[in-house]
Amino acid sequence: MSRVWPPAVLAVGLVVVWELAVRVANVPAFVLPAPSQVVTAGAELAPVLGAHVATTMTEAILGLVLGVLAGGTLALATAASPWLDRALVPLLTLTQTVPTVVLAPLMVLWGGVGLAPKVVLVALTVFFPVLVAAAGAMRDAEGELGDVLRGLGGTRRQVLLHVRAPAALPGALSGLRLAATYAVGAAVVSEYLAGTSGLGVLIQRARKGYDVDRIFVAVALVALLTALLFVIVDVASRAALPWQRRESGNHLLLRRPA
Repeated sequence: MSRVWPPAVLAVGLVVVWELAVRVANVPAFVLPAPSQVVTAGAELAPVLGAHVATTMTEAILGLVLGVLAGGTLALATAASPWLDRALVPLLTLTQTVPTVVLAPLMVLWGGVGLAPKVVLVALTVFFPVLVAAAGAMRDAEGELGDVLRGLGGTRRQVLLHVRAPAALPGALSGLRLAATYAVGAAVVSEYLAGTSGLGVLIQRARKGYDVDRIFVAVALVALLTALLFVIVDVASRAALPWQRRESGNHLLLRRPA
């Protein structure tokens, strides 16, 4: 709880300052609405927010799962084949210089305005962080255990599955946490460019009507959903690595003064 209070107090203080500054300076709502006006706009949008949130989260979660599966599978393939690692990873790193958002118009032209192109765009967005983290972790995660297993007659496949992949799991899950922070934003961008439902569509409609308070509502929801997805992934990652929690606890016990 001691870690939660400082940022919570700071956030409340910033909101209070924001409210007072807008009221005192008499800033027009179409320029910068006060927090109270944003809350009012959120209450007005309440009947339709559920559908928009459900659409965005569906796209984000499906795209995240697809991107993680693709990135993890390709990371295993590059770890199993040094030739594939040398040939493919530099090309994939080069393609990373192209922001996936610029591919959105192509996704719309090829797939229309339905669910599929948005899921693909989210998957492409999370694919690279997962691949880079997982492949890098596997590349550096063999150590002495791999030498021991090979000395006992273990095959390359056995070393990969029983030594390198488990040892690389913490690094790969770090990439997954990073990818989770991109998923909701990618879904919103794809909806904004071509969609019929979702928070991106809500932002687009609010922009056309100069409803800045509604834009703030959507932005706040995007931030909350991103944080929620990150927390879910973080909790799942910690559950998948119980030995790290035990090691961390033992480390703290060793450092505790007598």
